[in-house]
Amino acid sequence: MSKSQITFNKKEREKKKLLKKQQKNEKKEFNKTNNDKGKSLEELFAYVDEHGNISDRPAIKLKEGESPSMVSNHHDEYSFGKVVHYNNDSNYGFIRDNETQQSVYFNDRLVGQKLNLNQKVKFKFKSAKQGAQVTEVLIEY
Repeated sequence: MSKSQITFNKKEREKKKLLKKQQKNEKKEFNKTNNDKGKSLEELFAYVDEHGNISDRPAIKLKEGESPSMVSNHHDEYSFGKVVHYNNDSNYGFIRDNETQQSVYFNDRLVGQKLNLNQKVKFKFKSAKQGAQVTEVLIEY
């Protein structure tokens, strides 16, 4: 009788080849279910803050001497303060916020009315390129 032509090494190579093919198919299926295609570019970004924490929102750049509370958006809230500086010639001035002690720029054209020095006001402001600017003012009596 003749011996079998399939040796032990051939069997082992065939097993390895099948195992490798199976692993490749599993990896292919995993990649199909866990792909990032179709996500927007913003969802793929990750930001690192000054403390090394990773978040999905970019950090707010603060100017020297500003705190995060000064930069917060006051779109729907009124702040209370008083006029601390007013230039009669150019019709502009600054209102100091009672809480943050931040000075906010205003102009009579922006406000729509004339304000006086040390006048108590209720105001809304927005952050602009040059700094905080008043968007709306109500006079406190």
